[in-house]
Amino acid sequence: MGGCTRLFVVCLGIACLIGCGGSSSSGTANLRIFQASPDAPHVNILIDGASTATNIVYGNNTGYLSVKSGSRHIQAVPVAGSSPIFDQSISLTASSNQTLLLTGAAASIKPVTLTDGGTTTTTGDGYVRVLNASSSMGPADVYIVPAGSSIFGVQPTSAALAFDKDTGYKLIAAGSFQVFLTKPGTPNAYVSTGPINLTSGQNQTVVALDGVSGGFTYALLVDQ
Repeated sequence: MGGCTRLFVVCLGIACLIGCGGSSSSGTANLRIFQASPDAPHVNILIDGASTATNIVYGNNTGYLSVKSGSRHIQAVPVAGSSPIFDQSISLTASSNQTLLLTGAAASIKPVTLTDGGTTTTTGDGYVRVLNASSSMGPADVYIVPAGSSIFGVQPTSAALAFDKDTGYKLIAAGSFQVFLTKPGTPNAYVSTGPINLTSGQNQTVVALDGVSGGFTYALLVDQ
């Protein structure tokens, strides 16, 4: 084999090693998975076939997991066995903080991916966003107000927020705040969180959920 031929083969091999890596990546991302499907069983979470969190129940989450960036194969497998109730690939950006919420009925779970953080605050402020993950509530007006405040005569932070949609981060003063989700155009509350404390510089996500025994509830996430 001539020198030029050998050089071509070596270069081709190197190119294959670089280009054939598929979805692998040298970067990492922080991924949090939230179980928001009210009729789903307890599940174990697998990422690229490896078990990363066990026995995740409705309204709970894995906490942030450090995983390779790129396309990751996510599965939610019932603890008692049987086929995954969620089985999809999710793209993760290097150095990002992301939350994957599994919403809707267990038979037809939908993925909702949020990018966490990335906000810039001044001293004494923080950010709050609200996600409507209740499949039975329907669209709702969202209010983020100082704790104890009335919403009468107040314009909603976000009007008619639909299922699986979020308000985006809203800058508010650190301290005690409250979230209301109401029937659109009325003060009739589906959800009233009561006082929630926000620390200066903190990011939080309030997730509206279906109640296990009817009605509605919420979960609070502190975001990176």
